[in-house]
Amino acid sequence: MTILQQLQQEMFNLKAEARNIMNKGATEVEITEVTNRITELQAKINLEKQIGEGETTTPQARNGIQLPRNMPESAESTNARYEEAFYNTLRGRATVEDREVLEARNLSSLVPADGGLLIPIDQQTAINELKRQFTSLRDLVTVEPVTTLTGTRVLEQDAEHIGFEKFVEGTAIGTTTGPKFDTITYTAESYGGILPIPRTLLQDQTANLRTYLNRWLAKKATATENKLILDVLNTFPKVDISTIDEAKDIIDVILDPSLSILAKVVTNQDGFNFLNKLKDSQGNYLLEKDPKNSTKKMLNGRGVIVLSNKILKTTGTTEKKAPLIIGSLKDGIVLFDRETMELASTEVGGTAWNTNAVEMRAILRMQAKKFDSAAVVFGEIPITGQVAVAFNTKGASKK
Repeated sequence: MTILQQLQQEMFNLKAEARNIMNKGATEVEITEVTNRITELQAKINLEKQIGEGETTTPQARNGIQLPRNMPESAESTNARYEEAFYNTLRGRATVEDREVLEARNLSSLVPADGGLLIPIDQQTAINELKRQFTSLRDLVTVEPVTTLTGTRVLEQDAEHIGFEKFVEGTAIGTTTGPKFDTITYTAESYGGILPIPRTLLQDQTANLRTYLNRWLAKKATATENKLILDVLNTFPKVDISTIDEAKDIIDVILDPSLSILAKVVTNQDGFNFLNKLKDSQGNYLLEKDPKNSTKKMLNGRGVIVLSNKILKTTGTTEKKAPLIIGSLKDGIVLFDRETMELASTEVGGTAWNTNAVEMRAILRMQAKKFDSAAVVFGEIPITGQVAVAFNTKGASKK
């Protein structure tokens, strides 16, 4: 820590002491004393700043690294400085300079004035990379990054296209039909949680703390996104699929060809296990192998995506039905993502004071909305009982 940083930290502590004195009903003598101390310390800070401005090189240059003092910081060094301030604040060790760095980033990012911190850019990238290791539905839908809490987006509507009109040379060209657009209004809703952080972890090196927080934030963010998307999916009408041919009818006939070509087949473990055992009369499995990926399967040329039963649930008790969602989810659902995660920590609020811990609060803001109701068919297939037997005998045999 530089001399200036030490002085600024002393000033921060002195002002906090002054506030406490005033809150308790300070006497005239106490007010005079603390005022003189603040004035004296401020003079030292001003002098140290003047000394620093008079130097032509940075502290690194005095240590043997020759860099001009007025050389602009790179994006990497700026973010590294922000990350240092970020973790110092979480640990309760922030200096005045740390707070200035955080406030500058917060103000430029339109964060509500509630004392929150923004995750450093590099760390946000690491969290997004970790999210890909978990089962995430955001890759299946359209993600619209937004920078405000409310707003609208104009998206092109899939519609029948009519060709140009014939005209004769010398005559006026008629007006053709244009594209159709839909306006979607969004309101990014807040979702959050509180994580108690052991003090031993806060005292550990930053790398270990960063890894721990990133994994926790990635898992929670993924689970939040998945729930929002599934809530919208469940608003699509449920359709019973009693044979494998009916599933193909959805792909070939019910979906518009422009949507069908983009379609995916989404099911859970129960649904995939059932379909994966279906065979035709010659004993050939009905699900096709993906020529691009031998570990993947296809249904009528469309890729099959398998989600955990914990994420996409099977319904029913005696007569169970597994979901078989067919269509273009990118046309069916839009996820409006504020793309900023806000963190704040306390060691005196909540239960932190009683447990001698630090509690961190994380807040996300996003909303998922239905766009094209004709782009997705939410099918359900029977996997138990007599209906399941009928499914096998009508569309295929199960051996």
